[in-house]
Amino acid sequence: MTKTKVAIIGCGNIASVYLKNLKRFGIFDIIACSDVDLEKAKVIASEFSVEKVVEPNNVYDLDVDIIVNLTPPQHHYNINKKVLESGKHLYSEKPLCSKVDEAKEILELAEKKGLMVGCAPDTFLGANIQTAKKLIQDGWIGKPFAANCFIMYGGPEKWHPNPHFIFKKYLGPLFDVGPYCLTALVTLLGSVKKVSAMGKITYKERLITSEPHKGEKIIVEMPTYVTAKILFENDIIGSVTVSYDVPATNLRGIEIYGEEGTLFVPDPNFFDFGRVLLRRHDEQEFKEMPVINPFNYDNLRGLGILDMALAIKMGTPLRASGSLAFHVLETLHAIYTSVQEEKFVDVESKAPDVPLLDMKLLREVLCI
Repeated sequence: MTKTKVAIIGCGNIASVYLKNLKRFGIFDIIACSDVDLEKAKVIASEFSVEKVVEPNNVYDLDVDIIVNLTPPQHHYNINKKVLESGKHLYSEKPLCSKVDEAKEILELAEKKGLMVGCAPDTFLGANIQTAKKLIQDGWIGKPFAANCFIMYGGPEKWHPNPHFIFKKYLGPLFDVGPYCLTALVTLLGSVKKVSAMGKITYKERLITSEPHKGEKIIVEMPTYVTAKILFENDIIGSVTVSYDVPATNLRGIEIYGEEGTLFVPDPNFFDFGRVLLRRHDEQEFKEMPVINPFNYDNLRGLGILDMALAIKMGTPLRASGSLAFHVLETLHAIYTSVQEEKFVDVESKAPDVPLLDMKLLREVLCI
């Protein structure tokens, strides 16, 4: 298989793990790195032996198959549009865009040009969620009827080198970590029909304790504790709670309740955070389930780009797709609207069916 040519735009906090994994997968040729801070791009390009560093405006002229957009979310719409206008396939960090109408425009442009759009998060392609999906499909818990998901921690101002943007409009924990919850739940349970939610800004100012902005304060624009009730299309009732205000908790991950058993899935923000546990109603305790995945546990962010490269080259399904990201984004906005207007909000779009990873194909492609 010929290598897939890739360029990276945005060389911030998340870029190194993407580059590490694209190098590891072995089917990619990373042509260039780009960032508004060229020195930052040069440092990461040197670390991962990427020969070319280019200005952001020049990345679209490169001879590549996929441009990976790792810039902050407020730049996603403009950059994603330019990627598609340049005739390149797009893989974007989450969310696809800040607004639903922007994301719709991106998908329509991609369809017009015959290009693919992929979008993070891709943690649902990891061993934990893939295993849970297989267990549900095989009937281990019977028909699911309810689910809970929690991602709560003390906040990115304690560790992120540039946390200011995370508290701005259309971010906060709902749009930052909420996509991990909802992408996993939609993958496991199907499309969302409607939501109702509550939220609050617990602390109007946040003190940064991480370098290099230690001591600076952030004015918070978005709710930092959000809890939502979700009705899925098959009448499964779900609950999602996300927060930056809870440094200590035992609630982290997903529980799915079926007519014949309960399934626990570790934190969907990670590939490798814990074990998949199952307890059927005729058993006395939870037991650890063997996972299905050709990889060792690890941080495999970028697995969605591998899946996208195979979809481009071989016509296989695109799992971390723009249409999945669009449904998740619309659901996030529905939750935010419900918080603001104190009402139920319908979700109009439908999520695509997300098939299990083809483990045999991955083993063949990656020679593992």
